[in-house]
Amino acid sequence: MSSENTALVSSLEVCGLFGHKNLYIDLMGDDQNESQGRRLSLLYGNNGSGKTTALKLLWHALSPDDNVGHRTKIANTPFETFTINLCRGDVIQFTKTSGPIGSFTVTVSKDGRKMFTHRYEDIGDGRVHSMSDTGPLADRNQQSLFDVSTEEIYSSRGVNILRTRTDLRRRLHNQDELYIEYLHTLGSGPYLLADDRKIYGDGIEDSSSPRTRRMRAAAAEQDPSIIYGIPAELTTALMRVYEAIQGMVINGNVSGSRDSNNVYLGILQKIAQTKATEADSTTREMLRERLESVAKKTREYSVYGLMPPIRKESFSNILDRTPDSKFGVSDDVMQPFLDAQEARLEALSGVAKLLSTLTNEINRFFSSSGKVASYKAQQGLQVLSEESDPLQPEDLSSGERQILLLLLNTVLARESTPLFLIDEPELSLNVKWQRQLVSALLALTEGSPVQFIIATHSIEVLTGHRESLSAVSPVSTASEH
Repeated sequence: MSSENTALVSSLEVCGLFGHKNLYIDLMGDDQNESQGRRLSLLYGNNGSGKTTALKLLWHALSPDDNVGHRTKIANTPFETFTINLCRGDVIQFTKTSGPIGSFTVTVSKDGRKMFTHRYEDIGDGRVHSMSDTGPLADRNQQSLFDVSTEEIYSSRGVNILRTRTDLRRRLHNQDELYIEYLHTLGSGPYLLADDRKIYGDGIEDSSSPRTRRMRAAAAEQDPSIIYGIPAELTTALMRVYEAIQGMVINGNVSGSRDSNNVYLGILQKIAQTKATEADSTTREMLRERLESVAKKTREYSVYGLMPPIRKESFSNILDRTPDSKFGVSDDVMQPFLDAQEARLEALSGVAKLLSTLTNEINRFFSSSGKVASYKAQQGLQVLSEESDPLQPEDLSSGERQILLLLLNTVLARESTPLFLIDEPELSLNVKWQRQLVSALLALTEGSPVQFIIATHSIEVLTGHRESLSAVSPVSTASEH
């Protein structure tokens, strides 16, 4: 079974790109034991070598949404064959059938056996139409090769589109387009952060969508300049991350924690004043230690507005006044309270770690400027000036906007996709920030299955991660690798 660290793509091959280029891009590295693939691949090569085209082809090829023109973009990109090799052993090959532009087939194989072939026919005006499938999966009476790996994929990547093999067969029976169904088994489609600094991906709302326009219009009441360009993209990213974090907090189920301090303080006060003489051997020291431990964590989480801190001093004062004869009752009351707090802390540990990493990484970049970033679950991310004044996106330098945009979109990617494609992330970043960039992206996705494939010209980015380099240069034939 694949682990959460298993990468998705192991290599790419393109024959006849623009009519004359053959490329082989290795995303695994020299170590043949890297069966799980590589979290990070840095594509480098001369201008015009095909880096950006390869990223866009990969994005369109692995994106399942059938309503935004992915297959049409593939049809209109000139090549003879485009092959994607997956770490799990699948091979996806696109073959143009009537020249470098237009109709094509996509064939998916596993372990040398064809799973299916799907045809997309040119219907004019640059558009293609999905045709019937051929291969073992097209025959509903044959054993589906999906059966071998579907449950494994879902358990390792947390995808909830199809729960069982039966679900898959049922949906295949009702769908003519097997390739789209196949893509769903890989997880959510890739994200692409293009050189225009816009984020593209299935499920990401277009800048023209009504909700995005409303979000930007609300922000533009303060400054109309943020409706377009990088400030607008950054404003949208800030709002999307805020919504994502809010969802994580709600899932942490902290809604009942706000009044629990006062409730339990009142109970303890009544116990301290009662004449009950129930005795117990529970020591004060053990309860103090546990109270201190939980209180310390709630203080850390309260920095991000995730839960209120325990008022340890108030609890300690009452416990100190409680006589030994009644302390057993106090312990009986306190233990469920601390259990509940620890359960909430555990449920929120993931989002707390993410927010800590996000703010620490931003402040590592901003350290020389005196600006400081903080995050409150109720307000979202804020950047403060040296005078502690809140700053808007338009108040930041171009480099600061770019690094925030990169880091925020990485937070969104870790929660949404197994593959994040980035074109020239070094744009507008100084040399020092270029050196820090990749380690920040990896830190923000630690423990997640996100694979980065990044096209870059930056010597600073490349020399800092030599083990992750993937050359993009022509070969005589794509099979010479």
